[in-house]
Amino acid sequence: MDDAAVERTKPAAPMQISRRAAVYVVQHVRKACRLLADADDGRSRSDSVRDDLYRTLLVPIYRAHPDVVEQPFSPSAIPKVVSATSRDIGRAAANRLTIEVARLQKSIVELGGDGSDRSVDESAARKAAEALIDAAIELSFAGKITFDAYPELFAKEGDKVPAQPRTAERDADFRKGAPPLGSVKLSDAALALIQSFMREVRRAAGGDRIAAIGWAHEQKSKGPGDAAWSSQGAGWILGAYWKSEVPPDVIDTVRGVEIVFSAEDLSALVGKTIDATKQKLFVRD
Repeated sequence: MDDAAVERTKPAAPMQISRRAAVYVVQHVRKACRLLADADDGRSRSDSVRDDLYRTLLVPIYRAHPDVVEQPFSPSAIPKVVSATSRDIGRAAANRLTIEVARLQKSIVELGGDGSDRSVDESAARKAAEALIDAAIELSFAGKITFDAYPELFAKEGDKVPAQPRTAERDADFRKGAPPLGSVKLSDAALALIQSFMREVRRAAGGDRIAAIGWAHEQKSKGPGDAAWSSQGAGWILGAYWKSEVPPDVIDTVRGVEIVFSAEDLSALVGKTIDATKQKLFVRD
């Protein structure tokens, strides 16, 4: 049993957290618990995860702020977004919250795999999977206060994300979708957007990363203050890879930026210019 597991067997000590931050975290954790229950459909698969959430996240907060237990909770309510500082949560509490959120999200992901194997109803399985994804995201929102208060924790977590190993199959997929080097241009606006994005990626997650632009058939987003997912439809998206994940022969260098382009139909990119407006990318001749 590791040190963190040993700590979880001990009675939970009060968390060093301000009341406003406590209310914010509790609202998102309660919402995650409700979503897990909804995903269960009466089969009690998530009981152990919900018990874990209560014991490791809620109990320490309730011991610090007993009145928060009585806070009314509505699953449809939109928690007020809190921008936390180090005055809202102690460093040790932030470390512990970050570790527990990551561990519990992993448990939820594993629960999703278990549920998809058992379900015989495709529609019910999809609905349950969506509820589990939402539950994991609610925990991300709860953990947001730690990164607000201690940005270096976000970089530390980013460094833990391993690079995907290169395989012949993955390399072939990259090469299939990559236009010839030098065949895609970047406008001034797109260049500025990519450079700003990559500065944030490297500041937050560190490591040797390169930019990537590809086509997404559907884009959705949800923030801690949103009641539901919002859809932006199909479009070009900006991302990043570890440099070691990508075959060197598909990495282009455009205006000093190392970048990988990808498209299902290469004619959508070859000889074109990627431009940007209002933080969104588009392709023009």
